[in-house]
Amino acid sequence: MSSTKQRILYIILVIFAILAFYSIFNAGNPKSLFRFLVKDPSWDIAITVALSAGVAATALILSSASGNKLTEMLEMNADYIRQLRKKGKSDDFIAEDFLKTLGSKQGALHRMAKRRVLKFLHTFE
Repeated sequence: MSSTKQRILYIILVIFAILAFYSIFNAGNPKSLFRFLVKDPSWDIAITVALSAGVAATALILSSASGNKLTEMLEMNADYIRQLRKKGKSDDFIAEDFLKTLGSKQGALHRMAKRRVLKFLHTFE
């Protein structure tokens, strides 16, 4: 993803986040700024949910675009991976060694990163 697109998505994320934060604490408020757009306060919950979904969707798009950094780091270490494979090390060992070098600890993010590394190693020659 180009840096211009990424900046635009970050700006959209900030705008959605600010509006969602505002709507959470002003739902049902008759003096809310949303009254200029929507007169009926019963729509405030739906607006809040929609804005929160916008924040989540934008964050997912941005996080999926940054997932390539892990692949780039693995490709930069291709020679080291080949050396470990020549020594008979398993893909699981290589993935754990790589993540340990990055300082990754046990947990949900560690398991998710390990799955990505293993997926890369299965396709790596």
